[in-house]
Amino acid sequence: MTEIFLGLLIGGASVWIGQFVRINQSFFFFAGFGDAWEPINKQRLGNRIGIILIILGIATISAPILMSWLGSVVIKAVAILAIVAVVLIISAIGLDQMGY
Repeated sequence: MTEIFLGLLIGGASVWIGQFVRINQSFFFFAGFGDAWEPINKQRLGNRIGIILIILGIATISAPILMSWLGSVVIKAVAILAIVAVVLIISAIGLDQMGY
């Protein structure tokens, strides 16, 4: 029961942050913002990062529920998805800095 609560809490926070980034194009959640990089196209970057965070949040919410049927394979899949999400966010920032 604790796993489900933690999954809902962390996943809900990720969905909320993703929606916040998508709507407000605010990036203060990310390290180095303002010091190391400044977004060129805030709307496009906000949409890209927001959608990635929302997908990660939905996966985090569904993982403890699906774990009862599929076992620990789900947790491994969500962990791989989290690593891919970090790579995609870094790629989205890089694409934004190049002007794409």
